[in-house]
Amino acid sequence: MSLRERVFPLRTPEDVDAFLERFELTAIFKASTSDKTLEAMRYVQKYLEPRPDVAVGIIRIPEDRPASSHVEARTGIQHQSPQFILFRQARPLFDLDNWKINPEQLEPLLLQHLPVHIGKPVRNPAVAGFQAYLDLLERFITGQLSEERFQWGYLDRLKKEADWRSDEDFDLLNSLFPNPDGRAFTPGKVVALEFQAQLAGRAEPLVERARRLRARVEALQATKADAF
Repeated sequence: MSLRERVFPLRTPEDVDAFLERFELTAIFKASTSDKTLEAMRYVQKYLEPRPDVAVGIIRIPEDRPASSHVEARTGIQHQSPQFILFRQARPLFDLDNWKINPEQLEPLLLQHLPVHIGKPVRNPAVAGFQAYLDLLERFITGQLSEERFQWGYLDRLKKEADWRSDEDFDLLNSLFPNPDGRAFTPGKVVALEFQAQLAGRAEPLVERARRLRARVEALQATKADAF
């Protein structure tokens, strides 16, 4: 799982409270546009990538200053930017600021404070990845999957994820097939509707729709990747 799939934007005091209380292990990173922030962010990514059990909250400065001020009030840790704070059960374990967010200080502190055994992975449904869908689309477009196997594989996966995918993600992935039932759809009904549309000549070839969807998914995935 990519680190980006467990990043949560924290914009308000309420976001901060909900984030800290929801997860066992959390890290808050206060980010500005300075060179210090960009370098610090690279180190945070490097050392938290192997820890899928740590949820990462991002506070943008100055846009999300109310959230930052709330962190300061809640923890007593004076605001800095960039700033990294590790929490366990909503209690701060350590913080590093500015140029102190470096391998020499960050790595040993994480080793000291994080549990040895990796816990249950964290996932933010709003930024969940698309690679499984892109793989299915690629295999279908290149002829490695028949149309029937692609339809069932794609729709079965989307059905399993329908409850937690964001509206933006679900609407995009759902746009490939005729589906009047939204998140309540059944794969069998959608396959039948697709067959009827093709039989009546009302549907563009599925492979052409798949090519367009692949481009749209790749574009959205790139946008989300730039968010961290």
